[in-house]
Amino acid sequence: MALPQLPQYNNEQLILQIKDDSGVPTSQLTYTDEEFCRLATNRMQNIVVPEIMSVREEYFVDFEDVVAASTGIIPIPEKAVGEKLRSVCYVSQANPLVLVNLPRLTLDTISGVNNGAFTYFSGFYVQDNSIYLYPNAGVAVNSTIRIYYYRRALTLAPPSAYGQISSIDVPSNTVVLNYVPSVWAIGTRLNSVSSTPGFSVTSDLTTIVTTSSPSLVLDTVVGLSVGDYLSVEGYSAVPQIPVEAHAYLSQLTSAKALQGLGDRAGMEAALKDVEKMKQNMLIMISSRVDGSGKKMIAGNGGIRRAASMNRFGNGRW
Repeated sequence: MALPQLPQYNNEQLILQIKDDSGVPTSQLTYTDEEFCRLATNRMQNIVVPEIMSVREEYFVDFEDVVAASTGIIPIPEKAVGEKLRSVCYVSQANPLVLVNLPRLTLDTISGVNNGAFTYFSGFYVQDNSIYLYPNAGVAVNSTIRIYYYRRALTLAPPSAYGQISSIDVPSNTVVLNYVPSVWAIGTRLNSVSSTPGFSVTSDLTTIVTTSSPSLVLDTVVGLSVGDYLSVEGYSAVPQIPVEAHAYLSQLTSAKALQGLGDRAGMEAALKDVEKMKQNMLIMISSRVDGSGKKMIAGNGGIRRAASMNRFGNGRW
């Protein structure tokens, strides 16, 4: 007896759900799979992701370690939603990991740092798309700074533009896919996304060295696993949101598609379900740890500030 197939959460299934929700006939010529993905990407990045972020349960949080330069200037990661940071930390110790939160200073108050207002610790301020450590010598050159940020969900790729890994041969950097898009060639830059919920990026960048469908030789297979989806860099084969939000995304996209078809009655009917589905989604994704409340600790005050002064002293890390 064959084992039941595990559920798939990829864009092919999303498009089928959008068509079911909207009643759009398969034969219609207005929307291609690529256009459905473009509509869904817009709804996901501009509606669903902000609503999920609003529950403040650390969805989409990622980090990047950078080395502090003598200028004290660190670019905000380009993958950050709205150039928005979660926190900036000094890596006091790598193993075991010890982080020291750097306080954010405003442009109105940085003149007071080390001049009465802030005597014992350094911090940072944000200017345009960069982090400025202040004072820039407050963190030793070549120290590691860990930047936590909200990672932007990748653009949705149509089913003809991705393949799923069936096998990996690590010594030869060779992967076998269930499908290789015909436009992929030597030098094509790819990224990979897990096929299991979370749908995390497993490899930010790998490049095709040789292609011989259904096999690809890549410059690296580090991070890749059987089942991962490969697509062109910047694209994903699956919506990178919780599974519980996929139906909501489908309904939002259906309403937009019906609007584009001029079906006002159909659009209004679809929108009636949107608000209820939103509330249900928020209930399911809120309070990720029901059995334990959050413990709030002042970031740079009280005991923590005293510990920082004792550890580093004289306003330097």
